[in-house]
Amino acid sequence: MGSPWSELLANLAVVAMFVSVWIHTHVWLDRRPAMAKAVAFGLLMGAGAIILMLTPMQLQPGVLVDLRTTMIGLAGFFGGPVAGIVAGIMAGAFRTFEGGIGAFAGAVGIAATMLIGIAGNLALRGRPPAMADIMILGAAAAAGSLLGLPVLPRAVLQTVLPEVALPSTLLIFVSVAMSGLALHQERRRLEALQSRRIFKAVVETLPDCLNVKDLDGRFIIANPATAELMHAPDARALIGKTDFDFYPRETAQEFREDELAVLASGVSSTIEQRLHHADGTDGWLATLKAPFRDKTGAVVGLITHNRDITIRKQLETELAESQARLGDALTHMADGLVMFDPDGMLVLCNAQYRAMFPRTADIRVPGADHRDILRASAARGEGITPPEAVEDWIADVMASQTLASHRQVRLADGRWLDVRTRPTGDGGSLSVFSDITEAKQVEAELLTANEKLNLLAHRDGLTELLTRRAFNDALSREFARCRRNMKPLSLLIIDVDWFKQFNDHYGHPAGDECLRAVSRCIEATARRPVDAAARYGGEEFALILPETDARGAFVIAENLRSKVRDLALAHAGSEKGIVTVSIGVGTFEGGAAIEIADLIRRADEALYGAKAAGRDRVHGWRPHLSEPRSTGSARKP
Repeated sequence: MGSPWSELLANLAVVAMFVSVWIHTHVWLDRRPAMAKAVAFGLLMGAGAIILMLTPMQLQPGVLVDLRTTMIGLAGFFGGPVAGIVAGIMAGAFRTFEGGIGAFAGAVGIAATMLIGIAGNLALRGRPPAMADIMILGAAAAAGSLLGLPVLPRAVLQTVLPEVALPSTLLIFVSVAMSGLALHQERRRLEALQSRRIFKAVVETLPDCLNVKDLDGRFIIANPATAELMHAPDARALIGKTDFDFYPRETAQEFREDELAVLASGVSSTIEQRLHHADGTDGWLATLKAPFRDKTGAVVGLITHNRDITIRKQLETELAESQARLGDALTHMADGLVMFDPDGMLVLCNAQYRAMFPRTADIRVPGADHRDILRASAARGEGITPPEAVEDWIADVMASQTLASHRQVRLADGRWLDVRTRPTGDGGSLSVFSDITEAKQVEAELLTANEKLNLLAHRDGLTELLTRRAFNDALSREFARCRRNMKPLSLLIIDVDWFKQFNDHYGHPAGDECLRAVSRCIEATARRPVDAAARYGGEEFALILPETDARGAFVIAENLRSKVRDLALAHAGSEKGIVTVSIGVGTFEGGAAIEIADLIRRADEALYGAKAAGRDRVHGWRPHLSEPRSTGSARKP
């Protein structure tokens, strides 16, 4: 053997060699399970410890000193419990196999160092070791190597302690520190390499454009998305080139001016840029430009992140156009439109809606509560609402908002609004208000006109009595009612005596006036609401007397005949000298088995009998016309 220190330095070289072997070969195990990698690291460190024990420094026969604790401590600290135990067992077994007076002391030192390494690894709790951690490991391993000395023979201990203990522990500390730092740097290198790989993968797969330029605008780094945006073959084709090599000059010049502004200010900037390609296509970019600085803080380039927002810009343009069209439609539509959310808050309304409610237009704005709007409308007298039931009215209106409804509302100023409400998908409502005041006015006018037409259709134009058609309807109705109620019904048929001669002598205008005078007498006679007088023919009239028996009908008929005589209208063509009427009376007793035609025939036959008896008479119907019942100026036959 050589000198003790040269042998210790040889041990240090062995440590360095094994650490170097691990640094250069462990990458082969990166894809293996963690357990396999830990076992491999323990085997390598254990083999190193054995090699170190084969080249020890011998102080005296049987007492050897080496750097085995370095390998065992590194195994447990960097490889974990599995690696530490594997290396410790290998080293301990070999040391025990060698034997000698220091075998037990060596085994104790190996076990202590193994436990120190494993304890250090567990204390890290998975975090990467720092330089301070490695220094502590070196000191602990050096101290642990001395734990086996107390079991040596006193004579050997007295020789080892003063001559080798301090130098060997110092050398162990140095070897652990240097080896630990080498492994630490290797781990950092691997982490940096892994980070670089991840960063590169992220940048290359990033859909957005990312690149770095120097101060002159030349590309230093670019990802594939940048090449695709600039219509370049690949990212490598961009290196050393500028925007002027790919874009029209005007576009490239705008981009360069933006870059110079950021470089001059030294502050990051986010802008939107209009993009024009040489092939004529256009687009938009959302661009972040940030200064790229070196270690001293000096600006040496520019980092650019581009995001293609062409589709977003197109959608924004389409949305703006749609909103403008919608706004125009809402503004110019003739109807009022309002939308409420599920809580009854006004979300949207047009100007026409607010114009329809001038007294509450100030509160019919987005954000207003529908209930507050209705309360204000009631308080300001805008609508027709029950004064003592306003809240009930509001509750009814709010309830109608949840259902599809169609209602008409009349305002206090006389206007009418047609309201169509539909619930929305989110629980709110959409209502359309239409001003139908003019339509309502037209409707009222039509109703009035219809009433007038109905009156004209049922009233005789000359006498204003019922027409023949209206008479038939009234007689059918009253006949059915009296039959149903077992009540009598009488019918008078009245004829103006010698009316043709009156017309021939006095003329038709006088004849018309005569008929009007007679009709007024008939109207004066038919006093009850149920009585119905009609112009039955040219100079014939009819009077329906519901719930009137034959005796009562005779009294009424005689009263009518007298009223006509009292008119004292001169009639030169009549033997009476004045206008008179003949009246036939037909009566339906409630239980009689006759029809309407029978009743009319009876009244007509009675009228014929009155005329045959000399006119100016009232005759009632009898089964035998030769014996009619009559009253008048002539006596009964």
